[in-house]
Amino acid sequence: MPNEMTSVATRFVDLALKYKRWDEVETLPADEAQILFDTVSAAGFDPKEVVPGKLVGHYRDQDGSSTGETYPINCLCPFKVVGQEDGDHYFATGWLDCALRRVVYGITRQNESREQLIEVITAEIERSIPFIPIQLTPEGDMLREYPPSTVGLSSLAYFVEHTRDDRKLPCSYSCGVHLHCGGYMERHGATATHDAIVCRSCHLRVLFPKEVKTYGELRQALVSQRVPARA
Repeated sequence: MPNEMTSVATRFVDLALKYKRWDEVETLPADEAQILFDTVSAAGFDPKEVVPGKLVGHYRDQDGSSTGETYPINCLCPFKVVGQEDGDHYFATGWLDCALRRVVYGITRQNESREQLIEVITAEIERSIPFIPIQLTPEGDMLREYPPSTVGLSSLAYFVEHTRDDRKLPCSYSCGVHLHCGGYMERHGATATHDAIVCRSCHLRVLFPKEVKTYGELRQALVSQRVPARA
């Protein structure tokens, strides 16, 4: 997998460096557009296609209503990502734009070499792969990560940190989202030996050993609980 990601990153960096004025690019040959598709796919998104187009986001008031003001999602990249359900994929589009800007500005403003930029993009592709949801019940209830925030001071806001198996499983506040239900899930004390993951919306309650400290330990503990004991 690392070699495959390096190969994808190499093709992406070479494409990014090929054009001196991305703000003037309106379309790309099919093989070069495929490089953008492959890069977004390797980064853990599930695109249907990558096509020419610009997206904008809408500023919101504190009550969630639109202020009427907008901001660009893809400032430099002239392509947007379309999801499997034919809708614009805003996060993937923002991530692709960040990747292109990281290469273009890295070479023009920071004097980074091609080799350095390949390493950077390889690392960002790996970092972008989302957390694998944890199966909570035999019926298929899943705990997925809380969506990473793009709020911050970084101009590369879509380069986010995902939850990993070695991260501590928090107590008393949201530790993720109940896949399909959409409710926030929390860890609470339940018995002398067990804690519980509880969904705020549907009230699903799943017990696991109190000594579990990380997401990875939770994953393993729940797998063990589902394995039938030998006769």
